Amino acid sequence: MEKRYFDFRDIFQVIRYGFSGRKIAVHLIGLIIAYLIYETLVYLSLFVVGGTAAQDFWNTYALLPVPPFSNTEFAQITEIAMWIGVGSFACIFFLASTVASKITVEQLRGDFFFSVGNAVTFLKGHWKSVIGAFIGLCLIQIFLALIPFGIAWIGKLPVIGKPFLMVASLFMPIGFFLGLIIALIAAVCCVSLLFVPAVVATTGADAFETIYQQFTIVWNKSWLTVCYEAMLFLIKLIFVPIWAFFCLVGFSIIMYPICLFHPGQMEHIMGRANLWLGGAVDQFAMLPYINNFGVFSIGSAMQESSAFITTITAIFLTITLLMGIGLVIAYLFSIASAGNTVIYTILRKKIDGYNLLVPLHAEPTE
Repeated sequence: MEKRYFDFRDIFQVIRYGFSGRKIAVHLIGLIIAYLIYETLVYLSLFVVGGTAAQDFWNTYALLPVPPFSNTEFAQITEIAMWIGVGSFACIFFLASTVASKITVEQLRGDFFFSVGNAVTFLKGHWKSVIGAFIGLCLIQIFLALIPFGIAWIGKLPVIGKPFLMVASLFMPIGFFLGLIIALIAAVCCVSLLFVPAVVATTGADAFETIYQQFTIVWNKSWLTVCYEAMLFLIKLIFVPIWAFFCLVGFSIIMYPICLFHPGQMEHIMGRANLWLGGAVDQFAMLPYINNFGVFSIGSAMQESSAFITTITAIFLTITLLMGIGLVIAYLFSIASAGNTVIYTILRKKIDGYNLLVPLHAEPTE
């Protein structure tokens, strides 16, 4: 097992642990599943709406995932489908993060051959802890928030409303502390987005213990958490663009010979892919230095000759572009999963002196 310092120096190891084919693959598969669920739900809802809703959406957005808050002109059933899709994406992301965190913590413990299959087996026994922790925190927040909202609602009732508010005002000091608790739980909810998968992966804790660990982090090491997360953010800010650059160069190198010898046909194929991606390729190509090789040059999406071959090629080109975007996002998620796992082991060591990197079957030592 490598030497650990249990301070900010360990965070720089995330550069290596985040650049892992297994973790990137886990998040990429999660992204693919979430994308397919989201697009399926959206287009099913558009077909339910009927008329030209599906065709209009295709003409504007095609295969681009559109967030529900980006446009207020969608039918209500489509917005509901979008929010369900967002919820599905969140669940899949946190489950994939648990798998990636489990691989990371076993690597930190010295097992560099811990497989994705073993991590998935672990997830099958602990996924309820991940989802249950988020549900539990949301229910606590909702329950506490209902108290002031309930008092305000009763205050609007005729006859008894104003006297009730007068009596309730006597408990204003208690209400102030209730507000502080709600603010604290809001901070805990934000922290849980970072550390729930890491807590479950490193300790195998149930939902209640996982929630308790989020409160412990916020209460004991809040500013240290902010500093460590700022360091992790800087690592993402530096290395994700580097990875994106290499993905772009790799794609350009492969496509350049085709663009060189078949420029007209390539422009037609790229034009059709651009149409299916809602114009995203055209907007991407307008960025500085992106289209230096000319591989993103776009022509008419229609071609009279070899239409079948053009369509088939455009389908695979579109899939390739989506996979490239997915790889960049998956690397970002991989760094986040590995980084938050490392940060949690540091925080836990500083909070109660417990070394989570000692294998679970061994006795922890100082």
